[in-house]
Amino acid sequence: MKQLHVLAMRPTQFALGLQEVESKVKKLKNMSAKQRKRFMEDRLIQIVIGPKNIPYIVDHHHMVRACWETGIKKVPIEIKADLSKVQQTSFWHMMSLAHWVHPFDQFGTKQDPDLLPLDIRGMADDPYRSLAWAVREAGGYDKVFVPFAEFRWANYFRKVISIDDLRNNFDRAIKKALKACKTRGGAVDLPGYKA
Repeated sequence: MKQLHVLAMRPTQFALGLQEVESKVKKLKNMSAKQRKRFMEDRLIQIVIGPKNIPYIVDHHHMVRACWETGIKKVPIEIKADLSKVQQTSFWHMMSLAHWVHPFDQFGTKQDPDLLPLDIRGMADDPYRSLAWAVREAGGYDKVFVPFAEFRWANYFRKVISIDDLRNNFDRAIKKALKACKTRGGAVDLPGYKA
């Protein structure tokens, strides 16, 4: 099984939810080496080979960051596509069409994908992405295989829960977000919405 160093792969998103990363770090630390190996092999890091043969992470950014924080240096990968022969400008266009890049920062503002961090250490914390993860874990919406679904929920929560509420009392923000999940007006079109 092919493996890559966690810092050799470039992110395709600017931000992640550090609370989700912390949860994965705890999980990894509580596993034996054998359990961890099996766990990682069941969650291959999906990558696309880009121009100059640079590997780009297209799924499991949180897991890669958790591995780095846990001291795991190499992770098993799955190559989704080889776009190494494509010019850089066409590369980002193709990545966008395939839903393999999320060029929005921790504030939900679109950025130039050429400004993406060089590795997972440079990714910013989006507390609303952490909230979206926590709400999904609490049953607020279903996990679905729609690209960047959690970021869509994060952007929804960004509109209905203030950053002060989120930072001052995360548990209370989860309760508010769970109620907001049931709002037909704003949440009904989001992936995983529970009628």
